[in-house]
Amino acid sequence: MIPLTLDTLPDHSEWARHLLDPVGDPPEDPEAYTDVETYEAMYGGILAEHRERGADPETTIRRVYAAGRDDPGAVSVRERLFLASPDELLALDRYALRAALAGVSADPDTVVDLGCGYGAALGSLAAAFPDAAVVGGEYATSGVDLARALHADEERVTVHEFDFHGDWTLLDGVDDALVFTRGAVTTLPDVDEVVDRFAALAAAGDVVGGVHLEPVDAHPETTLGLLRRHYARIRGYGGELLAALEARDAIEVTSVEYDAVGANPLHPHTLVRWRPA
Repeated sequence: MIPLTLDTLPDHSEWARHLLDPVGDPPEDPEAYTDVETYEAMYGGILAEHRERGADPETTIRRVYAAGRDDPGAVSVRERLFLASPDELLALDRYALRAALAGVSADPDTVVDLGCGYGAALGSLAAAFPDAAVVGGEYATSGVDLARALHADEERVTVHEFDFHGDWTLLDGVDDALVFTRGAVTTLPDVDEVVDRFAALAAAGDVVGGVHLEPVDAHPETTLGLLRRHYARIRGYGGELLAALEARDAIEVTSVEYDAVGANPLHPHTLVRWRPA
């Protein structure tokens, strides 16, 4: 990876350039990734290509990481900026996920990936917990279909349709579950409702804890931190997860690692772990 300075970030990020010099229209529809239609179209296109090419899951995942990105493109790690190739970004994402899961002291019977998208993390979750069932839940039906196609040969992995604000039947009968999300909660209109459900599961003794790689509003009062807060506001992303978890008596937040990795350096994932209080 190549170190990148904040001064030159606008050369590698159209959104950074727009936020600093907001003349004309933004680079893309600010609300594009807060509605399901965007994801339905994106996952549907990847699924069609996957079936047409007959590619193995790893090849498809690498193609997804390369889609629409500059090579190299801007990323962030621990508030440091870099230029990274798509393969380097994939390695960073996987390292951050492994590190996040390695900090779980409990031994879950089931790992539940809520808002699993096209299932990119499901294989890593299965590898981290070889004795656990892995359940993915996704709202976009094309995402469900793609995740099932990518993990068809993995007996311990199942994928179901799931709505954060609907019923949670995929958790029926599940004990000692680990709840995982990555980049899903930030798009939701009501984070408190979801965290209330986490707290109810914790109070009932149905979960051993939670691991989240999510953008949260823990930004420092630096130029980069303020850009990140402004970016989230313009795009309609929520960063309330951490504060909501900390406000629940049934939940104890055990660790927070800001900017574990940022495939989008303006909207990085922060690692948050919690357990029942």
